[in-house]
Amino acid sequence: MKMKMTDLPGVGKKISFINAENQMMAMIIHHSGKRELYFFEDADDDEAVFTFNLSSEETKQMGAQFLNATLDPVMNEKLERLQLLRKQVIVEWVEIKRQPQFTGKTYMEFEKLLPNGVTVVGLFHDDDFNVSPSGDLTLQKGNTIMVVGKREPIEHFLKICESEAH
Repeated sequence: MKMKMTDLPGVGKKISFINAENQMMAMIIHHSGKRELYFFEDADDDEAVFTFNLSSEETKQMGAQFLNATLDPVMNEKLERLQLLRKQVIVEWVEIKRQPQFTGKTYMEFEKLLPNGVTVVGLFHDDDFNVSPSGDLTLQKGNTIMVVGKREPIEHFLKICESEAH
């Protein structure tokens, strides 16, 4: 399966999935938490044959079904704990555009710039997602960094990104 993530300015993120039969499903994740699913018979089609709207909670429930969690009591318990944590923890994607404080830095140097309470989950480069970037990996324009943490440290980090983006 191929996966591609795209930033939609002012809207949120778009994640496209193309299966082995060249069918495509696209998910739009709005900043509000709303999700929209679009289904295409062919990855090259411009118009979806079917759309489906989900709340953030409904998306998590559907994801749990894909993971077969309802048939696994241990997984159910973990999901319940995650639901408690999700009220405190947020995930953000930061695309490196013109942030001179990040571009050209190694991943090790970048980690030192993170405020306490912000953790990198992974790094998107083109269509690849690197969960454990090596310390000598150089950050480039167009990379997207996925971070997780409590609301205040994440918001502080986002302000750092915005304030020095020009």
